[in-house]
Amino acid sequence: MQLEIKKRIFLIITIFLMGYITACSDRTFVPDEEIAETEIVAEETVEEIVVLPPLIQATTLESDYRTMARLGLAATSCSEQGDLRQAYENVLCSCVRIQIGEHYGSGSIYRMLEDEIIIVTNRHVLQYWSKDCFVTFFNGAVTTGTLIRVSDEADLGFISIPASAFTYQELLVFKNVRVPVKLLLDSWHKEDTESISERDKIFFIDIASDWRSPVCIEGEVIAPFMFLEEFQMEMLYGKGNAVPGMSGSGVFDRYGNYVGMITGGTLQGEIAAVPVEVIEEEFEKVIFNNLHTN
Repeated sequence: MQLEIKKRIFLIITIFLMGYITACSDRTFVPDEEIAETEIVAEETVEEIVVLPPLIQATTLESDYRTMARLGLAATSCSEQGDLRQAYENVLCSCVRIQIGEHYGSGSIYRMLEDEIIIVTNRHVLQYWSKDCFVTFFNGAVTTGTLIRVSDEADLGFISIPASAFTYQELLVFKNVRVPVKLLLDSWHKEDTESISERDKIFFIDIASDWRSPVCIEGEVIAPFMFLEEFQMEMLYGKGNAVPGMSGSGVFDRYGNYVGMITGGTLQGEIAAVPVEVIEEEFEKVIFNNLHTN
């Protein structure tokens, strides 16, 4: 009996050992060198997947321009160091020449909107405006426009030029003037402020005499606000040699901020300009009228 039990135990152990040996014999042994090469290839494959560049959504020139205009990002660049030469180069793309019959004046791109460009100039420049009048931009582009508003209080007015008059590539070259941020912030809070101070350096651009050869003219603030009988209002008064045709030209500080618009000059080398505070107030009326017209 015991012999029979021993035989069965021996048989079970034998079967177990044969199964283990068979399982082991089915394994494929790979040299260490091949294992290392396989791991390197795997790592390279993973690395290739990781370094693939991200997908970029393509945009069009139209969407670029419309987004820029809608978000108010079309302003000229600011010269943070107050470099007058750099500021001049930054603002030149906002300057225009206005031809009215045999007479001409100057102006600035005040705002670039999605569907139109708003030009600001003097009211006396626009007094003979007609459908035959036209605007020349700093790069020689020429188009006509529509007179949309003249102020009853100040010597200023606005022209609207449809954005459709240009390709979107051309529109992205133009910029509107940079209104001082402090002025905008304080106006939102209904606080009185001055965009510039006495003895600050200013400059303006003669683009009307020859748009191909614009000239930068330097000056200095005598008074940010001075009541002048001729204009029956407070004007920015400063030093600077304005020449005929510069009525409507922008006045800029040394950072490139738009602080006013030349309206008159003297033989003594002084200028009177409509302050930007007044221009901004009149422009808000244009926007208000557009909102209630459309």
